[in-house]
Amino acid sequence: MQGEIDKLKKRLLPLSGNERTKFFRDLKSYVYVYCEIDDDNRRIPIYIGKGKSDRCFSHLNNLDDLSISKNRRIQNLIQENRLSIDILAYQLDTQTALSIESACIDLMGIDNLTNLVRGQGDNCKRVPLNELTNLLMEKTIKVDPEHSGIAILINRDYRPTFGDLEIFEWTRGIWSKASKTIAGESKYAYATYKGVVKDIYEIHSWVPAGTQEYFTRTLDEKRLATNRWEFVGRKAPEELRELYIGKIIEKKRSFGSSFIRVGYES
Repeated sequence: MQGEIDKLKKRLLPLSGNERTKFFRDLKSYVYVYCEIDDDNRRIPIYIGKGKSDRCFSHLNNLDDLSISKNRRIQNLIQENRLSIDILAYQLDTQTALSIESACIDLMGIDNLTNLVRGQGDNCKRVPLNELTNLLMEKTIKVDPEHSGIAILINRDYRPTFGDLEIFEWTRGIWSKASKTIAGESKYAYATYKGVVKDIYEIHSWVPAGTQEYFTRTLDEKRLATNRWEFVGRKAPEELRELYIGKIIEKKRSFGSSFIRVGYES
């Protein structure tokens, strides 16, 4: 395998010595993509990354652990002579590289790549135009007391590729101490990402986490054993959803909590 890897590196970058050093120095920070070359010679992205120097080759030097799906995929493509490494952007500063990497991963959808995590660029996350307008213009809407409930923050887990069921399943559970806090008295749950309401649900009751079946996520058994909860519910009435979805609702700081009361007088 090492012989095949060395041939691939020489084919992709036929430089050595000072020329190779100058090339990577001039490249500065950059964003790269590992591609599978299909039968029609199309390049299908399988991994997106960013770095400096010869970072784009680093994955080729650590392929021994075949328990990692990325390693298996790359090995197979090398053996079939169908691996390409393309540069998406170059001569960047570090923060710009992070942002472009993040935007590319969000565009492709991380489930379609072998990346384990999303990128880190806060201002290059995939977002609908109407939501971005609200964010940049800092337009907020106050939740009417009649619609009071809890904003459930799904910042850590939400992905732009989520459909309705995925948003619901990451919002309804699994939460610690939920039934004994403000969540227990709330009628509505506002699924909130980066301040923007993604969907709204009626809360019917709270039950121990794992009581209901999940279809789009796998629950952590260790977390299930630590007194966690999930709510039973359904989508809120359409007129309520139309009023708040895509908007930034006024709320207090979370101070690390996943729940924030909204629509209450105090």
